[in-house]
Amino acid sequence: MKTIAANLKANHTPKSIITYLNNLESKVSKIDTKNVEIIIFPNQACLQDNTFPNFNLGAQNAYPAKNGAFSGEIGLEVLQSLNINHIMLGHSERRGILGESDEFICQKFEFFAAANMRIMLCVGEDSNIKKQGKIAQFLESQLAKIDTSYPLLTIAYEPLWAIGSGVTPTLSEIESVVKILQNLNCKKILYGGSVSEKNMREICSVADGVLVGSASLDSNNFANMISKVV
Repeated sequence: MKTIAANLKANHTPKSIITYLNNLESKVSKIDTKNVEIIIFPNQACLQDNTFPNFNLGAQNAYPAKNGAFSGEIGLEVLQSLNINHIMLGHSERRGILGESDEFICQKFEFFAAANMRIMLCVGEDSNIKKQGKIAQFLESQLAKIDTSYPLLTIAYEPLWAIGSGVTPTLSEIESVVKILQNLNCKKILYGGSVSEKNMREICSVADGVLVGSASLDSNNFANMISKVV
Protein backbone atom coordinates (compact mmCIF):
# COMPACT_ATOMS: atom_id res chain seq x y z
CA MET A 1 0.00 0.00 0.00
CA LYS A 2 1.32 3.43 -0.97
CA THR A 3 1.04 6.42 1.34
CA ILE A 4 0.22 9.83 -0.12
CA ALA A 5 0.61 12.54 2.51
CA ALA A 6 0.10 16.30 2.36
CA ASN A 7 2.02 18.73 4.56
CA LEU A 8 0.02 21.96 4.44
CA LYS A 9 2.54 23.74 6.70
CA ALA A 10 1.39 27.23 7.87
CA ASN A 11 -1.19 27.54 5.12
CA HIS A 12 -5.01 27.65 5.24
CA THR A 13 -7.30 29.04 7.90
CA PRO A 14 -9.86 27.33 10.14
CA LYS A 15 -12.50 28.40 7.62
CA SER A 16 -10.68 27.48 4.40
CA ILE A 17 -9.55 24.10 5.70
CA ILE A 18 -13.17 22.96 6.01
CA THR A 19 -13.72 23.74 2.33
CA TYR A 20 -10.42 22.02 1.48
CA LEU A 21 -11.19 18.83 3.40
CA ASN A 22 -14.80 18.55 2.26
CA ASN A 23 -13.80 19.06 -1.37
CA LEU A 24 -10.97 16.53 -1.06
CA GLU A 25 -13.33 13.99 0.48
CA SER A 26 -15.79 14.51 -2.38
CA LYS A 27 -13.07 14.06 -5.00
CA VAL A 28 -11.34 11.11 -3.36
CA SER A 29 -14.63 9.27 -2.74
CA LYS A 30 -14.86 8.83 -6.51
CA ILE A 31 -11.42 7.16 -6.68
CA ASP A 32 -10.63 3.55 -5.82
CA THR A 33 -8.33 4.10 -2.85
CA LYS A 34 -8.15 0.56 -1.45
CA ASN A 35 -4.42 0.40 -2.26
CA VAL A 36 -3.47 3.86 -1.02
CA GLU A 37 -3.37 5.55 2.37
CA ILE A 38 -3.99 9.32 2.39
CA ILE A 39 -2.91 11.55 5.28
CA ILE A 40 -3.40 15.32 5.55
CA PHE A 41 -1.26 17.34 7.97
CA PRO A 42 -2.93 20.76 8.52
CA ASN A 43 -1.51 23.48 10.74
CA GLN A 44 -2.44 23.28 14.41
CA ALA A 45 -5.23 25.88 14.20
CA CYS A 46 -6.84 23.89 11.39
CA LEU A 47 -6.98 20.48 13.07
CA GLN A 48 -10.43 18.92 12.86
CA ASP A 49 -12.11 15.77 14.11
CA ASN A 50 -10.49 12.86 12.29
CA THR A 51 -13.77 11.50 10.90
CA PHE A 52 -13.31 11.66 7.12
CA PRO A 53 -13.97 8.26 5.50
CA ASN A 54 -11.29 8.40 2.79
CA PHE A 55 -8.30 9.97 4.51
CA ASN A 56 -6.78 10.61 7.92
CA LEU A 57 -5.72 13.84 9.56
CA GLY A 58 -2.38 14.18 11.33
CA ALA A 59 -0.56 16.80 13.39
CA GLN A 60 2.54 18.53 12.05
CA ASN A 61 3.96 18.67 15.56
CA ALA A 62 3.09 18.31 19.24
CA TYR A 63 4.87 18.61 22.57
CA PRO A 64 5.82 15.34 24.29
CA ALA A 65 3.32 15.69 27.12
CA LYS A 66 -0.36 15.00 27.65
CA ASN A 67 -0.95 18.67 28.50
CA GLY A 68 0.59 21.32 30.74
CA ALA A 69 2.43 24.65 30.86
CA PHE A 70 3.83 24.59 27.32
CA SER A 71 2.71 27.85 25.74
CA GLY A 72 2.27 27.74 21.99
CA GLU A 73 2.18 23.94 21.91
CA ILE A 74 -0.44 21.21 21.89
CA GLY A 75 -0.15 17.88 23.66
CA LEU A 76 -1.42 14.35 23.36
CA GLU A 77 -4.73 15.22 25.04
CA VAL A 78 -5.68 17.53 22.15
CA LEU A 79 -4.81 14.90 19.54
CA GLN A 80 -6.73 12.20 21.34
CA SER A 81 -9.79 14.46 21.68
CA LEU A 82 -9.82 14.80 17.88
CA ASN A 83 -9.18 11.07 17.29
CA ILE A 84 -5.90 11.96 15.58
CA ASN A 85 -3.31 9.19 15.69
CA HIS A 86 -0.81 10.44 13.08
CA ILE A 87 1.99 12.84 13.98
CA MET A 88 4.89 14.26 11.99
CA LEU A 89 8.22 14.68 13.77
CA GLY A 90 11.58 16.13 12.79
CA HIS A 91 10.61 18.14 9.72
CA SER A 92 13.62 20.06 8.43
CA GLU A 93 11.87 23.39 9.05
CA ARG A 94 11.49 22.53 12.72
CA ARG A 95 15.08 21.34 12.88
CA GLY A 96 16.49 24.35 11.00
CA ILE A 97 14.21 27.25 11.91
CA LEU A 98 13.17 26.22 15.42
CA GLY A 99 16.38 24.45 16.40
CA GLU A 100 14.96 21.07 17.31
CA SER A 101 17.83 18.70 18.02
CA ASP A 102 18.06 14.99 17.30
CA GLU A 103 17.84 14.46 21.06
CA PHE A 104 14.57 16.41 21.40
CA ILE A 105 13.09 14.68 18.36
CA CYS A 106 14.01 11.35 19.91
CA GLN A 107 12.29 12.44 23.14
CA LYS A 108 9.16 13.21 21.14
CA PHE A 109 9.44 9.91 19.29
CA GLU A 110 9.65 7.90 22.51
CA PHE A 111 6.70 9.72 24.07
CA PHE A 112 4.37 9.35 21.11
CA ALA A 113 5.48 5.78 20.41
CA ALA A 114 4.52 4.93 24.00
CA ALA A 115 1.08 6.31 23.14
CA ASN A 116 0.90 4.06 20.04
CA MET A 117 0.79 7.02 17.67
CA ARG A 118 1.58 6.53 14.00
CA ILE A 119 4.77 8.54 13.56
CA MET A 120 6.09 10.08 10.35
CA LEU A 121 9.72 10.97 11.03
CA CYS A 122 11.40 13.32 8.56
CA VAL A 123 15.09 12.96 7.74
CA GLY A 124 17.32 14.37 5.04
CA GLU A 125 20.63 16.00 4.18
CA ASP A 126 21.60 19.46 2.95
CA SER A 127 23.58 20.16 -0.21
CA ASN A 128 26.94 20.19 1.62
CA ILE A 129 26.44 16.66 2.96
CA LYS A 130 25.42 15.55 -0.51
CA LYS A 131 28.54 17.09 -2.09
CA GLN A 132 30.73 15.37 0.49
CA GLY A 133 29.16 12.00 -0.33
CA LYS A 134 28.18 11.44 3.30
CA ILE A 135 24.44 10.90 2.96
CA ALA A 136 24.52 7.42 4.52
CA GLN A 137 26.51 8.57 7.55
CA PHE A 138 24.28 11.61 8.04
CA LEU A 139 21.03 9.64 7.90
CA GLU A 140 22.49 7.08 10.29
CA SER A 141 23.27 9.87 12.75
CA GLN A 142 19.71 11.24 12.52
CA LEU A 143 18.30 7.79 13.26
CA ALA A 144 20.91 6.71 15.80
CA LYS A 145 18.59 7.00 18.82
CA ILE A 146 15.35 6.11 17.04
CA ASP A 147 13.88 2.63 17.45
CA THR A 148 13.40 1.90 13.75
CA SER A 149 11.71 -1.40 14.64
CA TYR A 150 8.71 0.53 15.98
CA PRO A 151 5.90 -0.94 13.82
CA LEU A 152 3.97 2.34 13.41
CA LEU A 153 6.97 4.29 12.10
CA THR A 154 7.19 5.78 8.62
CA ILE A 155 10.34 7.57 7.46
CA ALA A 156 9.92 10.58 5.16
CA TYR A 157 13.15 11.24 3.31
CA GLU A 158 13.27 14.95 2.43
CA PRO A 159 16.62 16.25 1.16
CA LEU A 160 16.83 19.88 2.28
CA TRP A 161 18.20 21.01 -1.07
CA ALA A 162 15.05 19.74 -2.82
CA ILE A 163 12.34 21.13 -0.54
CA GLY A 164 10.49 23.95 -2.30
CA SER A 165 13.23 24.27 -4.91
CA GLY A 166 11.49 22.62 -7.83
CA VAL A 167 14.49 20.29 -8.05
CA THR A 168 14.18 16.60 -7.22
CA PRO A 169 16.83 13.91 -7.00
CA THR A 170 16.99 11.48 -9.87
CA LEU A 171 15.04 8.27 -9.53
CA SER A 172 18.27 6.34 -9.03
CA GLU A 173 19.32 8.76 -6.26
CA ILE A 174 16.01 8.27 -4.46
CA GLU A 175 16.27 4.51 -4.86
CA SER A 176 19.81 4.61 -3.47
CA VAL A 177 18.68 6.46 -0.35
CA VAL A 178 15.73 4.11 0.09
CA LYS A 179 18.23 1.22 0.19
CA ILE A 180 20.38 3.12 2.72
CA LEU A 181 17.33 3.56 4.96
CA GLN A 182 16.29 -0.06 4.53
CA ASN A 183 19.77 -1.06 5.70
CA LEU A 184 19.08 1.05 8.80
CA ASN A 185 16.05 -1.17 9.49
CA CYS A 186 13.47 1.33 8.20
CA LYS A 187 10.43 -0.54 6.93
CA LYS A 188 8.30 2.16 5.29
CA ILE A 189 9.97 5.02 3.41
CA LEU A 190 8.36 8.00 1.69
CA TYR A 191 10.03 10.66 -0.43
CA GLY A 192 9.32 14.38 -0.07
CA GLY A 193 10.78 17.47 -1.72
CA SER A 194 9.35 19.19 -4.82
CA VAL A 195 6.91 16.34 -5.43
CA SER A 196 4.54 17.15 -8.29
CA GLU A 197 1.89 15.56 -10.45
CA LYS A 198 4.57 14.94 -13.08
CA ASN A 199 7.01 12.99 -10.91
CA MET A 200 5.03 11.35 -8.11
CA ARG A 201 4.05 8.21 -10.01
CA GLU A 202 7.64 7.31 -10.84
CA ILE A 203 8.78 8.21 -7.32
CA CYS A 204 6.18 5.80 -5.96
CA SER A 205 7.76 3.09 -8.09
CA VAL A 206 10.88 3.16 -5.89
CA ALA A 207 9.47 4.44 -2.57
CA ASP A 208 6.47 3.55 -0.42
CA GLY A 209 4.81 6.86 -1.18
CA VAL A 210 5.31 10.60 -1.10
CA LEU A 211 5.04 13.55 1.26
CA VAL A 212 3.72 16.46 -0.80
CA GLY A 213 4.25 20.12 0.12
CA SER A 214 3.14 23.09 -1.97
CA ALA A 215 1.51 20.94 -4.65
CA SER A 216 -1.00 19.74 -2.04
CA LEU A 217 -2.29 23.18 -1.02
CA ASP A 218 -5.08 23.09 -3.59
CA SER A 219 -7.42 20.19 -2.90
CA ASN A 220 -8.37 19.76 -6.56
CA ASN A 221 -4.73 19.47 -7.55
CA PHE A 222 -3.95 17.10 -4.69
CA ALA A 223 -6.91 14.86 -5.55
CA ASN A 224 -5.69 14.74 -9.14
CA MET A 225 -2.23 13.74 -7.92
CA ILE A 226 -3.72 10.92 -5.87
CA SER A 227 -5.60 9.66 -8.92
CA LYS A 228 -2.26 9.27 -10.74
CA VAL A 229 -1.06 6.69 -8.21
CA VAL A 230 -4.11 4.57 -7.36
